[in-house]
Amino acid sequence: MAAPSKEEIGHVEASLRTVGLLKHMEAAADDETAKYTGAPVDMDPATERRLFWKVCRRILPIMLVTYFCQSLDKGTIGLSSIMGIIEDANLQGQQYSWLGTILYIGILAGEYPQNYLLQKLPVGKFLACNVLLWGSVVACSAACTRFQTLMVVRFFLGFFESCVQPTFVIIQSMWFTRSEQTLLTSLWYCQTGVSLMLGGLIAFGVSHFENGPIYSWQLLFLVLGLATVFWSGWIAFLLPDSPMRAKCFTEDEKKLLLERVRKNEMGIQNKEYKRYQVVEALLDPLVWCLVSLILVANLVIGGLGVFSNLIISNFGFTVLQTQLLNIAQGALTICVMIGSAWLSEKWQQTCWTMLLWSIPPIIGTAVIIAVEPTPSRAGGMLIAFYCTQFFLAQGNMIISLVSRNVAGRTKKGIALTATFIAWSVGNLIAPQIFQQKDAPRYITGFVVHLVVYGVYICIILVTRFLLLRRNRQKEAAMSSEGVTHDFAFQDLTDRENPNFRYCY
Repeated sequence: MAAPSKEEIGHVEASLRTVGLLKHMEAAADDETAKYTGAPVDMDPATERRLFWKVCRRILPIMLVTYFCQSLDKGTIGLSSIMGIIEDANLQGQQYSWLGTILYIGILAGEYPQNYLLQKLPVGKFLACNVLLWGSVVACSAACTRFQTLMVVRFFLGFFESCVQPTFVIIQSMWFTRSEQTLLTSLWYCQTGVSLMLGGLIAFGVSHFENGPIYSWQLLFLVLGLATVFWSGWIAFLLPDSPMRAKCFTEDEKKLLLERVRKNEMGIQNKEYKRYQVVEALLDPLVWCLVSLILVANLVIGGLGVFSNLIISNFGFTVLQTQLLNIAQGALTICVMIGSAWLSEKWQQTCWTMLLWSIPPIIGTAVIIAVEPTPSRAGGMLIAFYCTQFFLAQGNMIISLVSRNVAGRTKKGIALTATFIAWSVGNLIAPQIFQQKDAPRYITGFVVHLVVYGVYICIILVTRFLLLRRNRQKEAAMSSEGVTHDFAFQDLTDRENPNFRYCY
């Protein structure tokens, strides 16, 4: 691709000056990135495909296993709920619900400091350190037999786990194109389903541990915590901090890796904390739409995650049957998450896919409210509950919208902080929707879920309208040469960059 002429560059600069943005573009990409970037170059499809698969082999397994560990460790409280922790720790009233809530208070406390450190520190080492710390916390949970100590370890588990999703969004923007990110997000997000499957099997096996020096649920905490600690060492060894520091790639490959993500218009990294991007993020209606989406979605997702085993066992299944049914639930979760990503990528309509995936949960919730569970209806009630699991895919679709539609390293950091604060607030509130006085059917909680679905659909429609309008505005302001990628590594925000286009 030919370099732009002086006349073309002057035209772009003049346009940008009129909106007061050129001063932010005068700073080049950070020095480390600048060594590997220059004028745009053409890359043949075979080379790009080869690089893509090489990156996948190196980066994707680390993301998948790490998210699996996070989901499994976070879900230990759900697995242990029918293994005797409520009785052994003498949990009364809403105390079990608070063990679900306190995790998200920890995440809420961790989001800002974790996202700030994420911009300043090497990504791979930062992630490995947090995984080591939360694995240690899970292992220490085995020593807790009182509500107060369980609350403490759950808080710190949330604090250290709060780094994972923001780190993955940054890793994706470094290594993968925007067109690849929807499916990739669903792949690591669906480890929630894998953790349900394998977690159910592990819990099933551990449940047979009886008459030992510790309870079976304590053994579960110990085994899973030590496994996570072991995995943190592999993260530190295998995960590069950036494409520029990846020793597994040649110098020429590093240049091509950056060229591959040029069209993202999001840069690679920038350690300078830019205050104007903070202001833009806080005043951007799109950021607040995305924040609202994930807050409202997790009012449903968080409650279903904590109470799923208790709800299913109420349909008439035994403890061991409920543990084994986690396998089917996990498999369904994987299918709905990957299916949502495939469909939204196939027809390039993420928001419409989000609306479509909201229909089965509404139907399933209505059935759970209307039908009295009996042993003869156990299968039908289980199918109705599985319909609600379609809503879990909303999480990965919202994260894909955030990762693809917010640019500027500081702005993205603020947007991620706000997004995952909202995520934690939603999950913090969600277990409280299911009150002990409403057990075992929790009718009031499911009625609240129906209201939440309606609010959620309205926010999706507003978000899609906003994204479409911004793209039309950018097209109307576009100069005659069309979209170029001259500013791809300049750390511009999505609003600043004339070449940026939104995905909806």
